[in-house]
Amino acid sequence: MKSVFIFLLSLLPILSFGQRLSTTFNDDYSRWRFDGMTINTVFSGNINSWNADGIRIRTIFNDDWDRWKVGNDITIRTIFNNDYDSWEIVGEGKTIRIKTTFNNDFERWEVSGDIDGRMSTVFMKDFSRWNIDVEFAGVSEDMRMAVLFIAVFTANLVHQ
Repeated sequence: MKSVFIFLLSLLPILSFGQRLSTTFNDDYSRWRFDGMTINTVFSGNINSWNADGIRIRTIFNDDWDRWKVGNDITIRTIFNNDYDSWEIVGEGKTIRIKTTFNNDFERWEVSGDIDGRMSTVFMKDFSRWNIDVEFAGVSEDMRMAVLFIAVFTANLVHQ
């Protein structure tokens, strides 16, 4: 009985509230799926503007990937210019920080602030599939999309 309990306890992290973010097609980082939603670039080959089921995600200034706008009220920005290890999402009275677990390791991220969680690639060096273990309760779809966009942007950044 004790070994069965230990086995079930070891499965708990796998059975947590995680969800899967993945590309729609292999090696195409311009189209993504998450929880019945689609996320895709507005123009082919241009990662400055995205659409996520009606939510617009765009750079504030063309080709300035340090600052983004999600919907009308949410901004995403890097903590330091051209340093994509740390991000801050602000809007709707909430602040969320997302940073890599280890410097320059874009496969694992910690989410903190008004929501908590983790994001990581499913397989090492494969940015087409992500485990999203973030508790999104109490945040809007725009805020949820801002958090997910960090993984989408990272995959595109790594594969350029």
